[in-house]
Amino acid sequence: MGIYREIFKLCNEHGIDFYSTLPCSHNIDFIQQLEDFDGNTIREDSKSLIHIPLVREESGVSINAGATLGGRKTAMVIQNQGLGNMVTQMLSLNSKLEGSYNIPNLLIISHRGRKEEKIEAQKPVGSKTEHILELCGFKYCYVNNKSDLEEFRTILRSYEKGLNVAILVKPNYEKAPKRIENNDTSYRKLNKINISGDRLKTSMSRYEAISIVMKKLTKELVVANLGHPSREVYHLKDRERNFYLTSCLGHSYTLALGLALASEGMDQKIVCFEGDGGLLMNSGSLSIVGTKRPKNLILFLLDNGVWGSTGNTKTYASNGTNLSSVAHAHGFPKSKMMVISEKKELERNLTYALENEGPFFFHLIVSDHYTKMPLIPYSVIDIKNRFIKSIGSNL
Repeated sequence: MGIYREIFKLCNEHGIDFYSTLPCSHNIDFIQQLEDFDGNTIREDSKSLIHIPLVREESGVSINAGATLGGRKTAMVIQNQGLGNMVTQMLSLNSKLEGSYNIPNLLIISHRGRKEEKIEAQKPVGSKTEHILELCGFKYCYVNNKSDLEEFRTILRSYEKGLNVAILVKPNYEKAPKRIENNDTSYRKLNKINISGDRLKTSMSRYEAISIVMKKLTKELVVANLGHPSREVYHLKDRERNFYLTSCLGHSYTLALGLALASEGMDQKIVCFEGDGGLLMNSGSLSIVGTKRPKNLILFLLDNGVWGSTGNTKTYASNGTNLSSVAHAHGFPKSKMMVISEKKELERNLTYALENEGPFFFHLIVSDHYTKMPLIPYSVIDIKNRFIKSIGSNL
């Protein structure tokens, strides 16, 4: 049995049931096993395993954070070259630093760029991998062979106590990297893009749009993006079931995605507010939503065409980039998408979305009118703790 199969076996023993992955040629064995078990129960006392293939590593940090809030035990399977992309999210969501949400994470890392590495470009990050993990407060160990697995057990016990942990797995340079033979890639079905690209005239401000949504909500969970939108949600209807994401621009919808996948089947709607700037920054992960299509997710894109929380400079959404077309191209069904610029239209369609299966994509064209709001008075730990208490999560 290969080393990654042994690692997978130990993860199963410790109840890890939610994985996000980005492949390295040396971790394919692990990812293949996830593909085989995706949607199935591995142990009698566990939930069905969920596997999320990523398009960027940092999205995995926020997706796993959302799934952890929803009660899942999560792990990321990546190559160490992606750690640099993840630093902001790991410091903001995982670390024990002041201002971080302290949501634990488990990383299973293919440790490229070591002394034996044949590809020179792997070596800069390879030489700094441990420094990055230490910077972000991750306890780690090396797994070079089966004799190191007992130390991995210790690492898993630390994760169960709420610590951030990682294992660095030595690639087998003596063995040729594994490749998966795909026989069905010559023909691919593409989503039709037939949504108008014209920007609509609107008299609805972001504050008014958020107000309409929040007034309708009862038991739904809310993930609000950083800056002014979170403050407006707090001012309009503060609830323990609101998760105010005060960092990680562009990752409110990926955190909401993880939460939605962890909560699917529990009759629990997840409402997410995201901005056009944030979605432009992290649009690639829409393909995960478009593929997984969680029925309980409602995404409200607050498109004012500007970076509203950082001075109102224009985004590309103001110059013709149609984010509805982007979402549709990534797999959102047109029947679940709405481009809305009027308050009455939002009220009418909101009721339908709350009562029916999604995922829904509300592209709200709003003005760049600014309503000054005070800062949210809670610490990020208070935000996290009251949220998980309200939903009965065991984090």
